[in-house]
Amino acid sequence: MELIMASLDTSAQFPHPSIKADHQPFSWLAEELRVDAAMQFLAHTLDMAQGMQTCLGLIHASNQAREEGDPASPPTLNAADTECLTRLTMAAAGMLAEQAGRRIDVLNQRHTERASQGIHERAT
Repeated sequence: MELIMASLDTSAQFPHPSIKADHQPFSWLAEELRVDAAMQFLAHTLDMAQGMQTCLGLIHASNQAREEGDPASPPTLNAADTECLTRLTMAAAGMLAEQAGRRIDVLNQRHTERASQGIHERAT
């Protein structure tokens, strides 16, 4: 199953002429690659991985500071916030794994279908 991003056409609601905005949304991808679902998934994976890396760095630094117990260097996060960030990171990693798993399932199914079509074509 491919992920499809929905878009709304509000041109009828807002009949003003289209004016190009100065702000353009950030993307890791060159403009030509932004329409490719596989490339979008790679960019999404990069964003998620960098976010998880940041969360894990904060968690580690906070846990380390708590272990050291130096009053001059308190932890960045309190214990409750560290736990919340840990659960957020776990959820993000799980979501990314699920998305990758779905994409792999689609690719495997396509491969199987193509392989069986090739067998049928050779048999005829």
